[in-house]
This record gives sequence, structure tokens and C-alpha cells, in this order.
Amino acid sequence: MALVLFIHLLGSALWIGGGIAAMVIAIGVRGEVAEVRAGVFRLLARVHTMVIGLGALLAVASGVLLTMSLTTSDTGESMQEPRMWVMQVSGLLGGLTVLFVGLPTAVRMGGLAVTSESGELPPAFETYRKRQAVVSSVAGVLAIIALFAWEVL
Repeated sequence: MALVLFIHLLGSALWIGGGIAAMVIAIGVRGEVAEVRAGVFRLLARVHTMVIGLGALLAVASGVLLTMSLTTSDTGESMQEPRMWVMQVSGLLGGLTVLFVGLPTAVRMGGLAVTSESGELPPAFETYRKRQAVVSSVAGVLAIIALFAWEVL
């Protein structure tokens, strides 16, 4: 079970750390020319796929395994604590949001991050960028709630 806990912590670190790094990069590239922004958002699509998405997948899958081990163990009384439910529900919702909304949006946004001959990004890019900002913010808040639920509640 120690390996599953390690994978859970690793996944959480990849998910939250990658999300914070992507947010800082996306905010920092605002004032750049369109060609630079396009390149950065193509790289951010890879970060979402290889770091954030992988981290969310590891955290959710190992969280489910940890939950199953708690329900089958003799110390099942910890499952009755509200903080455990807050951690599980917010982590699961945040992880599924990343995997099923954030990841496809990031990939689509990365595909659209190509400047035209006039040096502008396509109008649909801005729509996906705004959607990605909202989805990443919601998933990040849920991940932080899950992270601190055990200690704070």
C-alpha cells in the first residue's frame, strides 16, 4: 500500500505543480507577439498531456485504490470522517474535470495555436484559451481542496 500512496502523492504533485507552472507561463506570455504565444501554447498543450493529465490520472486511480483498501480494511471507521469524503469527492471531480474537459481543450488549443499570414491567432483559439483558463482554475481549486481537506477539516 506504500507504493500506491507514493503514486498518489506523485500524481498530486504532478497535477498541482504542473497546473501552477502552466498558469504562470500562460499569464507571463500575455504581452508577447502572436508567434511567441503560439509556440508557448503548443508547448503548454504537451505539458497538459504529459504532466498535468498524467498526474491527475495517477492521483485519481491511486485514490480509488486507496479508498477501496480503506473500505476493506478493519479500520473502516476513517471512511466515516467528513474530511475523507471532502477529499475524495473534490479530488475525483477535479481529476475527471482535468481528464475529460481540460485535456481535450488543451490539445485542441495547441492545435489551433498557429499564426496566420497576418500574424494573428485564429479567433477560435481565444475561445479555447478562455475555456482552458476556467477549467484549469476549477480543477486546481478542487485539487487544493482535496489536498488540504485531511489536515484542515
